[in-house]
Amino acid sequence: MKLFRKLLFAFISIFLLTYSVKAADESNLKESDYLKKIDLIYLELKDSLGSTEKTGDLNTDFLNQVLQYQRALIALSKNELQYGERKELKEPVDQFVDELKLNLKKINKVQKKVSENPVYDETKEATYLSSYEEIYQQILTNLKVEGEQPTVLIGNSIDMDFLTRLSKQCEVWTIFMNSILQQTEDDGVKELANDLIQSSDRLKGEIQALIKQIEQ
Repeated sequence: MKLFRKLLFAFISIFLLTYSVKAADESNLKESDYLKKIDLIYLELKDSLGSTEKTGDLNTDFLNQVLQYQRALIALSKNELQYGERKELKEPVDQFVDELKLNLKKINKVQKKVSENPVYDETKEATYLSSYEEIYQQILTNLKVEGEQPTVLIGNSIDMDFLTRLSKQCEVWTIFMNSILQQTEDDGVKELANDLIQSSDRLKGEIQALIKQIEQ
């Protein structure tokens, strides 16, 4: 009987150890895949925001840039939906995606109007693009530290990493919108920028609430 108990105990110990190692390996693989997608989003954003063509109209330039930016934030949120660990975050992150998709529709609507009556002014465009360059660099820095290899988690989980990165983007997103508000004379672009600031504020408030929930 004693031998049986010892064998049973040994078997259970080996099983639990194997299960624990397997779970740890799966968790590490999940984190690795999540961070690889962050790297990909970073590279795509760096390319799409850095290579937008000068059109001669600062409003068209801005709309092309902010469209690519919102798409990147959707990709960031979908990455969390795929790899995130907490089921209770799925619904709010789904809502983030819906909000960002609604922003895309608003941008496309204004793009159509602006394309029908562009205002070409290379001097104003040059001034806008000069201020945009600093914002562009901040967007990239807030997503990932340049040269960070390998990319590491912010905080102690995928969920905290995502919320922190998106919160940082909300900060620069508002700066981006305030920059165009100071330079555009187009009422449609102004209305869009103000709508996007409100969207950023909503997301940031929800993100901070979720971070507090995780930290409890």
